[in-house]
Amino acid sequence: MADQRVNVHIPSHPPVLDSVRLRNIQLPLPAAPDPWHRSGKSQPCTASLKLSYSSAVAAAIADDVSLSLDYGKLYRRLEEDIRNLGKHPENPGHRMISVDGSRRDEMLASDVGQDVRLTAGIVAHCGLGLLDETAAGVRRMSHVHNTQRRSSASAGSQSQALAAIFSSSSTSPIDGVFGQCEVSLHLPKALLRADEGLKYRSVTVWGYRQANEAVTDDVGESERCPVVLEEEFRIDGIRCYCILGVNSHERVEKQAVIVSLEFKGPGQLPWGSTVVNTYQAMTRAVAERVETTSFQTVEALATFVARIVTVEFGNERVTPFLYVLVCAALDFVVRFYPLPPLSFADPRLEFVLLGVSRYFLFDWLLGRVVRSLRL
Repeated sequence: MADQRVNVHIPSHPPVLDSVRLRNIQLPLPAAPDPWHRSGKSQPCTASLKLSYSSAVAAAIADDVSLSLDYGKLYRRLEEDIRNLGKHPENPGHRMISVDGSRRDEMLASDVGQDVRLTAGIVAHCGLGLLDETAAGVRRMSHVHNTQRRSSASAGSQSQALAAIFSSSSTSPIDGVFGQCEVSLHLPKALLRADEGLKYRSVTVWGYRQANEAVTDDVGESERCPVVLEEEFRIDGIRCYCILGVNSHERVEKQAVIVSLEFKGPGQLPWGSTVVNTYQAMTRAVAERVETTSFQTVEALATFVARIVTVEFGNERVTPFLYVLVCAALDFVVRFYPLPPLSFADPRLEFVLLGVSRYFLFDWLLGRVVRSLRL
């Protein structure tokens, strides 16, 4: 269920938007989804984040580290918050809401570390929190430099540069109103039947309650809340073995088929809770039931898997993408060249079959074969 909704305002993107990226952070989780369904078990995790803000112009002009984000502090704080996962009375992820102002109550009842959305919320909270501290420090520094400029007419070159920056509206220092954090988590051992485990991505921005129509840098902490714009779940590398093909020799032995699933949609909505609650059982069902099947066409196999994912596990409120790779379907093929999924009319289901021949790359979507790339 979702609790009472809050009307929120999301600031528009500033004219100058800069980003700081931390990639492939090795972040062992003290508690995370376990493939054996044990609670409180530590798991390896690789995290990446992209923190977007406005702007780095002041730091670039003055060459002053105090005007920029401290990435080292961001990493240390993130590591500390993850290490103390579950020890704080309130998880920062509990404050996250959707674009329409709703919050998922079921997230509050989940065990520590079992909902990957809450773990991503901690990462986003660290990034946006450091952005706030940096913006506040810049404002304090602006006040100090303005005072010094009035009290002394003689100043060094760096002080003059800083004074020019703080007095210019076109090169204003970091803006504390806008902040966006994109978080990617990879849990390689969250699933037994998926070679690449579970991947999750979210985009979180600062939103402001509509009670204050004029949003300024002085907006209080209680009036601001993190808004999750979008979420994405990926389950890559579900390896299955089944009879597949129309030729007589293909009906003798099972061949490897690799299935990957992707769920993407607006953040903090019921579809995300459905994926979190069912992805382990869904992955197991796909792997086990495909191995008992016998199909002549890959289209029939893909439709079979799609029915399991959408109908039997209730993933009908979001568009799932289904990728099926047939490893031994063609001779003289070294690797597969994935294409992005195409968009057709059916809003409930899109799935893609990728295969490489000597001459063409075929992309099959909803029963259509498209000759899309000349090799």
